[in-house]
Amino acid sequence: MTEQTNDLHIREHVYRLLYEELGLCCGFPEDSYDLVRDLLTAFRSKTDALALLPDAGARYLVLAVLDRAGLIEHGSIIDTAWLTRKGEWYWHGLTRFDSDDIDGADGVGLPHDGKACMDSCLKPFWGLH
Repeated sequence: MTEQTNDLHIREHVYRLLYEELGLCCGFPEDSYDLVRDLLTAFRSKTDALALLPDAGARYLVLAVLDRAGLIEHGSIIDTAWLTRKGEWYWHGLTRFDSDDIDGADGVGLPHDGKACMDSCLKPFWGLH
């Protein structure tokens, strides 16, 4: 896979995550992009992800959305969540590109012509197995 094809593959999957799995539609998608990226970064580095959210209501709602999307998982309380392999994969994609590279960028849309990803779809990148 060429670097250009690889980049498009990653960008299309990030697009699917944001607009299909997390349900973004309008408003300020770049702010949402930054928040998801920053939250995954905080969980990855074991810093205080909760400080990025204004109050308990927002915290539990946003963390539940990330959990439902399979980006984080947790033990007895969601406040101490960690990244899943999927979350790690998407963290790499979100930190590799800016929101402008995803939303409205030439050639970026749903991967696989809108069909579901296979389990192995995300594995070839960044050595995640």
